[in-house]
Amino acid sequence: MNKLSSAVRLALSVGAVAGMGVVGTAYAQDQASQQPSEQKAQSLETIVVTGSRIRRVDLETANPVFAIDRAQIQQSGKVTLGDLVQEAPSIAGAAQNPQVNNGGGDGASTVSLRGLGAQRTLVLINGHRIIQSPSAGGVDINQIPANLVERIEVLKDGASAVYGSDAIGGVVNIILRSNYQGAEFSADYGISDRNDGERRGFSATFGQTGDKGSVIAGINYNKFDPISSADRDFAKDATYLYSGSVIKLGSSRNPNGRIFLPAGDPTRTALGCSSVTKLPGTDGTSRADYRCYSGATDSFNYQRLNLILTPQERTSAFALANYQL
Repeated sequence: MNKLSSAVRLALSVGAVAGMGVVGTAYAQDQASQQPSEQKAQSLETIVVTGSRIRRVDLETANPVFAIDRAQIQQSGKVTLGDLVQEAPSIAGAAQNPQVNNGGGDGASTVSLRGLGAQRTLVLINGHRIIQSPSAGGVDINQIPANLVERIEVLKDGASAVYGSDAIGGVVNIILRSNYQGAEFSADYGISDRNDGERRGFSATFGQTGDKGSVIAGINYNKFDPISSADRDFAKDATYLYSGSVIKLGSSRNPNGRIFLPAGDPTRTALGCSSVTKLPGTDGTSRADYRCYSGATDSFNYQRLNLILTPQERTSAFALANYQL
């Protein structure tokens, strides 16, 4: 009995020690298996840093964003941002550009999203507002050299709740190049098939990048010759829309003047018309110097003096640097 009880006690002691060893090993393996999962969970965390409140990924925002990257800018052959941006389908309305000189014509190009006006479209550079041009009624994006731009983000929906009333039409965010290393040169020349509208330009860009920061600098030059409306058949005559028909008719404010005669005036009674104009080459001192005004022959064709392309010459120098403290 003593031997039997001793054997039983020995067996129970060995089993308890073995059980503790198994439990300890299982606990160690469980701890080891949890450590990689915790590290993996930490590696899945992401931080998105953008230069503005415009989100670049359409799946992460409820607002549509249209982007133009640097490759598209180079492939377009456009030498100014105005010519490039105004070709986007979301740009509509009477946005000013060098091809519109009625009430403008200073070479500026503005952005009017959805036709709501340039003053209701917010333009940003790297997420920061820039000063609007008083003469253009908005931001002249031609003042930004095309060789300095990395991409252009266009928020095609109203964002007045975020940016204010100047973003009712939308937001255009121009992202400038950074961390550029090297140098590049480009030249441009073009002329129309009528041997007018000649354009020439060149640009140079230099950049240096280090561990703590980068610097980019360059120069941009463009010159455009004018194109007169009188040299194109589709633009040489002032046209008006009356009763569904397009007719050629100029302004009644002509160089010889138009005088409206009151009822009972002797000249009105004698000529049988309510308005007269001065005959060319006369001094207008006598009644014989005037005849009845006719819109078909006496109206002033102002289109002969208008321009299809406004002449302009631009020189831009730029430098952009950043350093990480």
